Amino acid sequence: MKTILLTFSAFLTVISMAQTEGEVKYTTKIDMHAQLPEGENTEMLKSMLPQYQEEKSTLLFTTEETLYKSGGTDESVEKQETDDDDNQVQIKIEMSSPEEKIYTDVENGLVVQQRDLMDKIFLIKDTIDPAEWKITGETKMVSGLSCQKATLESEENGVIEAWFTTQIPVSSGPAGLGGLPGLIVYVSMDDGNVTMTATQIIPREIEKGEIEAPKKGKVVTREKYLELEQKKMEQMKKQYGGDGDGNIIMITE
Repeated sequence: MKTILLTFSAFLTVISMAQTEGEVKYTTKIDMHAQLPEGENTEMLKSMLPQYQEEKSTLLFTTEETLYKSGGTDESVEKQETDDDDNQVQIKIEMSSPEEKIYTDVENGLVVQQRDLMDKIFLIKDTIDPAEWKITGETKMVSGLSCQKATLESEENGVIEAWFTTQIPVSSGPAGLGGLPGLIVYVSMDDGNVTMTATQIIPREIEKGEIEAPKKGKVVTREKYLELEQKKMEQMKKQYGGDGDGNIIMITE
């Protein structure tokens, strides 16, 4: 699953109390410069790589089930630079955001995640692992919504900070996050280098068939998927280190 704390969008729709069905638009903002490993080419890469990458996503929700959809974008930058030894270096940076769907059956504690990896589609079926959130007691108004702060320790993303509202009593949020007594409208993780902000909340009736578990893809366990993901990360590291011909290739997700 990367920026300074964002001001919540003024475009959040004013909603009624106890809204239990609807659609949420989120914007994920990633600090790409913070993702770069320290090295002799770091500053050169920063000069040509946009600092922030933004991704739009949508959450459809009811009290019984939710469907989160994100990704499906690709960007690339190619440029020639001269290093300190006057050697020409060809740099290609590819930024991809694979399409992802996360279906959650809140009532029965099941989750089905569809993800793209290595040009293949995988389905990860699992039970919901109860998150050990700590509700801090801090409160504030976020674009007209009364919100509470909660934190979660994560091995992958460090301390996750979330702001949720019980005005929408749905135990869900962006990127499969949930387990709180209200909708998550803002998330900060990875030391603030990744943020997810609800930019629009649309109260509406969810039609039959709008929320369904994804069915396309090879079914794997979460452990197997993580193994494949680690393999891809190792390939990315080799590419970033160069191919022996002066080319540097970096792929970030």
